[in-house]
Amino acid sequence: MSSLYIPLAIGAYVLLAFNGIADKFLLSKVVRHPIAYAFYTGITGPLTWVLAPFGLKFLSGQDFLVAIIGGICFPVALYFFDTAIQQTSISRILPIEGGLVPIFTLLFAFLFLGERLTNLQFLAFVFLVLGAVLISLKFERGQWHAKAFGHATIAAVLFALCFTLTKYTFDHSNFVSGLIWTRLGFFVASLAFLIPRQWRTYIFETPKKTSNPNKILYYSTRITGAVAGLMQNYAIAIGSVTIVNAMQGTQYVFLLIATSLLSFYFPKILKEKITGKILTQKIIAIFLVGIGLTLLAL
Repeated sequence: MSSLYIPLAIGAYVLLAFNGIADKFLLSKVVRHPIAYAFYTGITGPLTWVLAPFGLKFLSGQDFLVAIIGGICFPVALYFFDTAIQQTSISRILPIEGGLVPIFTLLFAFLFLGERLTNLQFLAFVFLVLGAVLISLKFERGQWHAKAFGHATIAAVLFALCFTLTKYTFDHSNFVSGLIWTRLGFFVASLAFLIPRQWRTYIFETPKKTSNPNKILYYSTRITGAVAGLMQNYAIAIGSVTIVNAMQGTQYVFLLIATSLLSFYFPKILKEKITGKILTQKIIAIFLVGIGLTLLAL
């Protein structure tokens, strides 16, 4: 196992952090229905066929089915994730995803891949997951929505299953083949989203109601998101899928830094409330993530 997967995963999460800020704006102002966001994310799957000359291999029937199912899981997970956010708030959903996705990935990788962490890796996993939960945790007034929690949990299971089955495909073929066949699953899921008539309405109305500046922002974030996805998937291909998912706490660290800077210099665009108590919580979380990364480096 190459240690290169650690900086690759960190680089991916840096890009995803900035994408997260843009997506937060897009979901509230532009893509108002979760199904539209999931559709336009998944429909780009066939673009990976440009990589076919660089190592595409055909899979056995079983491995092909695993790749397709793994790919289908991702857009469906996005739909449940964005639905949960709309039912409550992103500050309540992120800690769930930050904690449950790595835990489900640990379970699925153990069952389906036979992946076993060393004692040091498991300790790093614990610190990274704790840091991810703590840094994204916000204490808000109001009651929890049971449906939102249910949708967030379903999303976590599907994200974990997607990453695990993608790792399986990489292990049974190569990086290019795994990427192409799982992204074919993305495309299949997007086509399925067109079946309900109401969903078709949401999907096709979104581009018509989007202004040109927002379209530029959307397509720009899709490009950076694709680059981040390539980096994250390559990290999964050459490293531990469990550890790569646990490293999501680094994304929240960069997200915190970016939102704090934007809030300070451009308060009209983004306002982030920072008190002494919140700052202490974030510092402890960053410290936990730092310990986890240090243990991985060892």
